[in-house]
Amino acid sequence: MSTHSTQTKNPVSTELSSPRARERLVHVALSILRDGIDAEDAAHDAVEQALRGSGSFRAKSLVSTWLHRVVVNAALMRARRRRRTAERVAANDQSGQGDVVTLLRDSSPTPAARLEDMEDRWRLHAAVAQLPRPYRDVVQLCVFEELALPDAARSLGITSQAVRTRMCRARAQLRERFAA
Repeated sequence: MSTHSTQTKNPVSTELSSPRARERLVHVALSILRDGIDAEDAAHDAVEQALRGSGSFRAKSLVSTWLHRVVVNAALMRARRRRRTAERVAANDQSGQGDVVTLLRDSSPTPAARLEDMEDRWRLHAAVAQLPRPYRDVVQLCVFEELALPDAARSLGITSQAVRTRMCRARAQLRERFAA
């Protein structure tokens, strides 16, 4: 009787057990949020999300790449919440209600806001899927997989300048699609 499946380590848990990996997550969040406390909170949220969603990790990419994307999403969600809170504070200040009302509100995203974010991501992925293959490949590598320009160029067998050009053209086509 084999116990191999019970002894197999979860690669996400293994990666997260490293203090250096957790420091990288905080650093990534800090580069987006520019606030140490928010960055630590976003990194903590990302760790929780990663552990809950570790079953969705596919070995097509490195665990660190997958975790990077999770923390970027967590930091962006926190930045959106912070922006919405600031907008509410400004609106309340104009109406004379002050900051107390805002502080009492739950600043977590509503189900409608989460659904809207999910729909936006779906629309983006659908629009990228409609791009010509050379542009789609560049967007996939540089945006979704977050490869550095030279790495994407090497992966595609083209020059870095060609990657830049294709990315600019892809963005222009995406802008046109979303403006329509």
